Amino acid sequence: MAGMRGIVITLAMLAMASPEACRATPAFDRSGWQADHAALKQILAHDYAHLAWVASPQGGVDLPALDASAQRALAEAHTDAQAAQALRTFLAGFHDGHLSLLDPLEQAPSSPAPAAVDPRALGAGAGCALLGVSDEGRHDFSLPLDTLPGYHPLNDVAEPMLRAGTLSLPDGHTIGLLRLHEFDALRYPGVCHALWPQLRQADATAEMRGTVGRSWVAAIAASLRRFQQDGVEAVLVDVGDNPGGDDSGDTLARLFTSQPVASAVLEVSQSAAGKPYLDEQYERLDDALRHHHPNAAARRLLSTQRAAFQASRQAVAMPPCDLSWAWRTQQAWDAAPCRRLVAAGTSGGPLPSPAVDTLDDFLIAHRLDWAQDLRGHWGAWNGPVYVLTNGKTASSAEMFAARMQDNHIARIVGTHSGGYGCGFMSADAPPELPHSHLRVRVPNCVRLRADGSDEVAGITPDLPVIPRSGESARARAQRVVDTLASDIGMH
Repeated sequence: MAGMRGIVITLAMLAMASPEACRATPAFDRSGWQADHAALKQILAHDYAHLAWVASPQGGVDLPALDASAQRALAEAHTDAQAAQALRTFLAGFHDGHLSLLDPLEQAPSSPAPAAVDPRALGAGAGCALLGVSDEGRHDFSLPLDTLPGYHPLNDVAEPMLRAGTLSLPDGHTIGLLRLHEFDALRYPGVCHALWPQLRQADATAEMRGTVGRSWVAAIAASLRRFQQDGVEAVLVDVGDNPGGDDSGDTLARLFTSQPVASAVLEVSQSAAGKPYLDEQYERLDDALRHHHPNAAARRLLSTQRAAFQASRQAVAMPPCDLSWAWRTQQAWDAAPCRRLVAAGTSGGPLPSPAVDTLDDFLIAHRLDWAQDLRGHWGAWNGPVYVLTNGKTASSAEMFAARMQDNHIARIVGTHSGGYGCGFMSADAPPELPHSHLRVRVPNCVRLRADGSDEVAGITPDLPVIPRSGESARARAQRVVDTLASDIGMH
């Protein structure tokens, strides 16, 4: 009877328990996670633009070993958290800052959209914020160069358009310091705030953003011209901690030299991930040919590039080559039997070249070379340049450093960059894994260096300044300046 009473009590307690307490926890589904791993590899082989580089000895990753390690981790996992970490560790092993797993999308409850607000009716702070101008707190130099003896700001106001100044050295040299904390004009609130009375007269928000963009470039050029006028001997452009931005990482290089600048060869994935960008550029070139009456020289340039983009669009539609070898072996980058990439012009537009510089029709020239927007500021500085990088220099900031280094405009000083390279030339929704519903952020483009390597390898400094144990940031800033002073003296 005692045993029966125990059973009755247990049943009574279960009956009183809440439905939530009785609900069974979903069992760990190892096979589902293994299927996600297989699906992830298929997505990478299909869409990931840097896979052939990562799978090469030059890429520095043993991809078959990394894959085997992920399979072992999944075989040993006992929870969803452990399995998810195995996949995240797998992608982290590619050393590509743009490649990552994103959490599943949650269905948010629908709510009515707030009433539209005209930014022109607001003050500078709120109006600029509504335009998308944000302050993310990276305005200061990545090293405290402005705290060193002999520093003088170019514009000593509370909120300058740009952080810039000169640094007088004990040996008589003077260095111009320019801080670019992001390659996006909408990350420079000082520009927008200074322009606010003018911006309030614009007809549309697109015109307001365009004015901010042009004024940001003009402010950079004005600083460089001021350096030139003041007899500065070299300029240091600080892009440390710069996470990237837009194509200005390429086009701004033309402000630092009077010579033409070679943009990077651009390639995109031979898949649906690369096609939107190819379509966009083809249509822009086709529109210029059909509707803007180009002269004979412009027509030849436009026609040639339109044909090149059409060939790439057709290549995307062709059956792709097999990249599954990447999980089994390494192949030299230059000899890889398959890369699954197609030509997409350059990082500076379909055809940046001296031939475009001679075109009088700005609209047509701009369709071929995006730096034409900056033509009035080309060569604002024409002297020695150094670019300061660190491990958080990424994406478009790496594009800037690479263009400056590959065109022999600047020497790179500091530490190796973050290794992000080209990320996204079109913004399709990230593909989703079937079991976990984790989403995969997959880069779809490649920028090639002058030596043919993939920019995702990162930028190696010409003048390394490696952090020392226990060294303060200010002491390292002084070592950077000392390195420049020595190099200027040698050249």
